[in-house]
Amino acid sequence: MATNFGLRSNVLRGPLLRSVASSLRGAQPSMHTPIQQLLRAPTLMSVRHHSHPRQEHFVANEFGLLSDHIPAPWGKRPLPLSKEGITSTKADVVEWMREVFSLVTLKWYLSGWKGAEFAQQAEELYGLMNEAFARGDLKSLNTICFPNMYANLKNEIKRRKVDFDWTKAATVSAPKVVQIRTGRITSDFAVGQVVVRVDQEQVVTPLARRSVGTAGAKAAKPVHVREYIVLQRVITDPASPWAIYGKLNVPEWDAISAQK
Repeated sequence: MATNFGLRSNVLRGPLLRSVASSLRGAQPSMHTPIQQLLRAPTLMSVRHHSHPRQEHFVANEFGLLSDHIPAPWGKRPLPLSKEGITSTKADVVEWMREVFSLVTLKWYLSGWKGAEFAQQAEELYGLMNEAFARGDLKSLNTICFPNMYANLKNEIKRRKVDFDWTKAATVSAPKVVQIRTGRITSDFAVGQVVVRVDQEQVVTPLARRSVGTAGAKAAKPVHVREYIVLQRVITDPASPWAIYGKLNVPEWDAISAQK
């Protein structure tokens, strides 16, 4: 069971669009797919439980990152019999045990939870957050993100000169759960964190500050973006929704630049 709730230095809670925003060239207006429309309602409705005193206390708290360990594929690991390889293998075994325990705990509290389905829903929530951040929709961001993440995005929105539309052009590879961790705060209060790898091509369209429409925008080329999104919820509270806690640095072995 994870007991270290201190914030790790590589948890990034700035705008997830920074790699796209730096390449603003214009694009077509963002459109919601049917599945996004279906997800949007339950996502925003679920967070309305914040009005319940107990739920507001549970969901609003941040307890730190439970783990930043993302196991590298076998081909990216050091030689098994090398000093570095032995150390890495020992660490991987410990983290694997934590992973198994956390998965069992998560499924114990969240009956019917499935990683593949969750990853798809997480990608949709990630898209909703990007859309809200792009258009400066603080109300939606406040329901999708945890307080620190929301505060950083809010500050970024205030500093920028223009808003923009965001759209997912394509899924490069299917979203995937790459880490599960659970941590118990008290005997009847436990949280769960799940890291989902998102791999997409994204397009943005710059807009005049707080204006409507995309007049004068130039066609933009899709930008390849890969993110490791951290989602958190109170697993001992059935009414608690999942929200975006932050994101991890993309491991060097999985960086897009390293694969070109």
